Amino acid sequence: MNIINLGILAHIDAGKTSVTENLL
Repeated sequence: MNIINLGILAHIDAGKTSVTENLL
């Protein structure tokens, strides 16, 4: 479960960074 959660968090973080980069 921890590994899956880390993967999901990493995916969310990647999405946030991509969105912020697009806004910039």
